[in-house]
Amino acid sequence: MSYLVQARSKSHALNRARFHMNDETISLDRLKLVNRMGMEKWMKVERVESILWAAAESSDFSNQFKVIGHIQLVVRIHASGDSAESVLQEPYHFPRTLLSDKTVWVIPTLLEPAFTQVLNVSFTRSAGSRESASLIIAV
Repeated sequence: MSYLVQARSKSHALNRARFHMNDETISLDRLKLVNRMGMEKWMKVERVESILWAAAESSDFSNQFKVIGHIQLVVRIHASGDSAESVLQEPYHFPRTLLSDKTVWVIPTLLEPAFTQVLNVSFTRSAGSRESASLIIAV
């Protein structure tokens, strides 16, 4: 995912991203994903497994940097009767915006909402879960 931050340098941008979005400041409770047919699946976010801010790129705007990172969430499928297999078999993704084909994900945080762009999404079964409805989403 990518996230725009105001900063003086690349290292300052990475530090600001780490401060604004980390496992203690993100307050996600559920996600809505859709498949290519437009069918929705709601997922309950159990926890933020990890978040890593890896790189910062200068943008076309003064003192603004695009920070690139990855977040892993442990989620449970919200609807009863659904299993992780149904999500693993058919590709689900975050809903696209109406104005473009880019996916914008607004992540609620303790400070202010963080507007991120989703670059890639992958799903795997949660290794520590005995229940069939748990997944790890990597964004």
